[in-house]
Amino acid sequence: VHDIITIGSATRDVFLISHAMHPHRAPDALTHIEACFPFGAKINIDQIHFDTGGGATNNAVTFARLGKFRVAPLTRVGADSAGRDVLQALKKDRVDTTLVQTAVHQQTAYSTILSPGGEIGERTILVYRGASEKFNAREIPWNKLRAKWFHITSLGGNMVLLKKLLAHAKKTGAPVAWNPGGLEIQNVKLKMKNVLNEASFLIVNREEAAKLTGEKFANTKGLLRALAQLAPAVLMTDGPQGAYAVVSKRLSDKEIKRLSQYKNLIAQSLNRSVAYYVPSAGHKPKNLTGAGDAFGSGFLTGWIKSRGDIKYALRLASFNADSVVQHMGAKVGILKEYPLEKQLKKLSVKKINF
Repeated sequence: VHDIITIGSATRDVFLISHAMHPHRAPDALTHIEACFPFGAKINIDQIHFDTGGGATNNAVTFARLGKFRVAPLTRVGADSAGRDVLQALKKDRVDTTLVQTAVHQQTAYSTILSPGGEIGERTILVYRGASEKFNAREIPWNKLRAKWFHITSLGGNMVLLKKLLAHAKKTGAPVAWNPGGLEIQNVKLKMKNVLNEASFLIVNREEAAKLTGEKFANTKGLLRALAQLAPAVLMTDGPQGAYAVVSKRLSDKEIKRLSQYKNLIAQSLNRSVAYYVPSAGHKPKNLTGAGDAFGSGFLTGWIKSRGDIKYALRLASFNADSVVQHMGAKVGILKEYPLEKQLKKLSVKKINF
């Protein structure tokens, strides 16, 4: 039995850094920042970095490297050099690769990350979803899918597979941490909100929280109140501004039983919903790719290790994400050792009443 099985994508990543892509303010752009360059031009690249990524593998490495958990990603790669690179990187971190599917006639997912470099941190990601988008439920060895925790990330909008995975986790008695992708959030918002009831722990960023709940993006307490109604525990990341953890007062007897090992969590949540805020550890980011995965898996690592100490989990998550954003690549900066207690306590975690 594994400690954690991570489920989602696996990608080959290339980072292209060029000052020619220096961003500028643009009110009409989604993030209000954009970088433009003309077609037909030849753009000089200052640096190039190769790495592997994808939610299933990024989270698996935190669980294996920092948490020292027995972890296996359930993902899909192509029978190509990129797929071999993904497997090699996982084995280097002592991650079990026996659940990785290999697609003979599909290419491994590939991401090209465009960045201006320096300490701007912003980037644009060009994604080819490849084999990760063609997850084959029939090839999943369900009888071998046994773990103390399941950690599910983006499945490319495959809600049928998601429901099967949630049902399997429920059948085996394992709690689920779910970090939905954009297509899952769209489907949940439209017609499948009931799937949220099957997740013990939901991970979203502020924008995703607003989409899921219908609350205003800037209304922090409104978002926290709404999130407390969706799952027993919710983590809402907020980029460089930090993150929030919410524990719901709506825990059912069944959910309490499933999470009974987390005594601190249960004690805090029986009478009322509570939320906590942790700031960013503070370093200016060189790369934001993988920061969300590092925070979510860092939080869950701390949460499990401390038996539900939310303050400890938030601090550990912030340090893990901070280390990742100081390097190019989603895995390079993942922590190998726990920060000292005095380092963790430098981050002041505040309780939020709502």
